[in-house]
Amino acid sequence: MQRRTVGIDLAISAVQVAQIFDDGVPVGKPLRFRLTANDLKQFVDAVVRDVPPGVPILAVMEPTGMAWFPVASWLEGAGVRAIRVKGQRVKALRQYLSEHAKTDLADAHVLGALPGFGSRSLDPVHIPSPQHHALQRLTKQRHRYQELICSSRRRILDLIRWACPELEPVLPDTTTRLTLALLADFFDPHRVLKTRRDTLARFIADNASGNHPHSGPFVDELVESLKETARGTIALHADRLDFQALQFEVRQEVEMVRLLSQNIAELEKRSELLYEQVHPSNALRSIPGIGVTLAPLLAGVIARTERFRNERQIRGFCGLFPKKNSSGGIERPGQRITKSGSDRIKRALYLAADIARKIDPDLAAVYWRLMVKKGHHHKQAICAVATRLVNRIYKIMKTGQRYILRAPDGREVSVAEAKQIVRDQFSVPEEIRRARRRQAEITPSPA
Repeated sequence: MQRRTVGIDLAISAVQVAQIFDDGVPVGKPLRFRLTANDLKQFVDAVVRDVPPGVPILAVMEPTGMAWFPVASWLEGAGVRAIRVKGQRVKALRQYLSEHAKTDLADAHVLGALPGFGSRSLDPVHIPSPQHHALQRLTKQRHRYQELICSSRRRILDLIRWACPELEPVLPDTTTRLTLALLADFFDPHRVLKTRRDTLARFIADNASGNHPHSGPFVDELVESLKETARGTIALHADRLDFQALQFEVRQEVEMVRLLSQNIAELEKRSELLYEQVHPSNALRSIPGIGVTLAPLLAGVIARTERFRNERQIRGFCGLFPKKNSSGGIERPGQRITKSGSDRIKRALYLAADIARKIDPDLAAVYWRLMVKKGHHHKQAICAVATRLVNRIYKIMKTGQRYILRAPDGREVSVAEAKQIVRDQFSVPEEIRRARRRQAEITPSPA
């Protein structure tokens, strides 16, 4: 026996199915088990049974929900190398090996055969520490809540624009505490007109925050504008709208925004505590573009740098590399970025790169050269900056040393000096930006 492989077809709530192979030959009957401690112990015992010392054991599975986590943890504890593969690869290989069958056992056979078709790209599963795993989940939860908040705000804005079009320029801002309070209680124009001016003024004063004054001309002008807008809205719709039902709908969206904002604040506190445990040096935040929100996300998703062989592998993990297309010795450049990697981390790196290129002279030089000299458009240049940003993240997390901003001549500079250097030496002229935008619009996307 040279190698034992195990194909595991995972299920969310049903029974898991596995098949053992020795040198590609099926061994025994399929194994069926549930995600219980007793079943997992029996399964792992069967996997390692009769395997001579020194013979590697490889278990291959798809990342079905989180069902893979306990299975991979138990296998790792027994010295078995666990592999997760994309569902697209399994589907493609199944169509070749078992074209007309889609069963749990067929999938287990396909998964067990995968190492013979692409072993170079099969990397072992990384089992994060409890703190890293919790940080990864909490930052993902924060992202989900933020998306829901954006959805509710878009819905509120849509309702304002068609139901009360004159209200949008009157409100201070659709994201402030004062605006949310006014929308929740005074979106109905009939109620605005029925409410006395001094009562409305007290309501504004009680809910004003930040830069909004609690009294004076701001409050008086806002009261008059709300009254005038209410009269215009009633004149626009007359009795063709049920404003009470509309008020109820808006209040629901406002309450959703408030609740999710509160949850995000609590998530950020808990995430910060975990971040301090897993990355006590806080060196990540010394990199321009990586602030309070992105640092915990990166620390949670990347976890330990020891899991990556080099910078190239971590770039692949983040999904920041283009497809390769070559034939007959001819390399075709300009390929699309692959869809590999976590969408959350790619989005985070894109945002961080867009900020970093305005602060760091080194990254600004890369962005400037690609835009001005190479003819790339903004998104292409930002992706190139993000790739270099990944290299820095890898080095900082590996060494724990803080990042130092440097001028083009190598001397250390402050943030203010660095920004000035970027403005003086690496500003992209607006006419070039316009030309690149037009070029991106008319150039067909590569296949």
